[in-house]
Amino acid sequence: MKFLSVSPSARAAGMSDAVTSLDMGAYGALYNPATMSQFNGKYAATVGAVQWIADIYHSSASFVYKPGSGKVGVFGFNIISVDYGDILATAFSETEEGGYVDLGTFSPSAMVLGLSYANALTDKFSIGVNFRYGSQDLGSAPISLDGAGGYNYQSFSANSQLLDFGILYKTGFESLNLAMAIRNFGPETQYDVESAELPLTFKMGVSMDILDVTNIDKDIHSLLISIDSNNARDYDEQLLFGFEYTFVDRFVIRGGHGFPKDEESFSLGMGVKQPLGSLTLSVDYSYTAFGVFGEVQRFGAQIGF
Repeated sequence: MKFLSVSPSARAAGMSDAVTSLDMGAYGALYNPATMSQFNGKYAATVGAVQWIADIYHSSASFVYKPGSGKVGVFGFNIISVDYGDILATAFSETEEGGYVDLGTFSPSAMVLGLSYANALTDKFSIGVNFRYGSQDLGSAPISLDGAGGYNYQSFSANSQLLDFGILYKTGFESLNLAMAIRNFGPETQYDVESAELPLTFKMGVSMDILDVTNIDKDIHSLLISIDSNNARDYDEQLLFGFEYTFVDRFVIRGGHGFPKDEESFSLGMGVKQPLGSLTLSVDYSYTAFGVFGEVQRFGAQIGF
């Protein structure tokens, strides 16, 4: 279930995913559920698309709701689906030229659904959780001959319950935030005989608008700097760096880089914010260089009211 590690948000990817301590709006549950407590509106909804490597496509959506004045917390729902496309299916054959027989195609898929909750326990300290159910279907494969010139097939799929948990601490010094999140905590999955661990990740983050300590008008300029430390089960510890520059709270430029990484390199992004009466619309795009795999592009839109 490595798809759980793919970042669904164009804004987050544009900052190399160094967003553990940032208010991510409706996408907060998928990075650090505690940041949902910082949501200022009543409702927010977001949708996104990821053109991943090898013609794999991820689609996502998230919705958050803050009832009343927010004293009872913020509630959310999120979903991610993955389309792996059509993959050629073959089976070993001693009689066919080339040693195999063509069986057409199969189409693996994956999906994860989540329910989230966050609350600010004090004016500085917040907690949040995201309960998720994930499934992955790798399709059916021939496992033996049926004795009549055909094959016996077996379906290979797995599912798992997951828990994401996070905390957010607003230090009180300007906009300096500290945060911690645990993502993809859950039991091992099993497709056939052997079991596999989920891509559990422990994240710590710090962020601040560095223009807070200058005399620059923050209504015109904002420069958010964010640093994350990733400690993942399936690769070495990483440091992620990101920035987000906002002009007149309308136009946004982002960039980020992390190390050590094998193929994934720098990330760039841009966004536009536009008030529409009582609504606020944000549209984001990001580009990530991915070495021999080419490039990864993400698109997203969020509306809040």
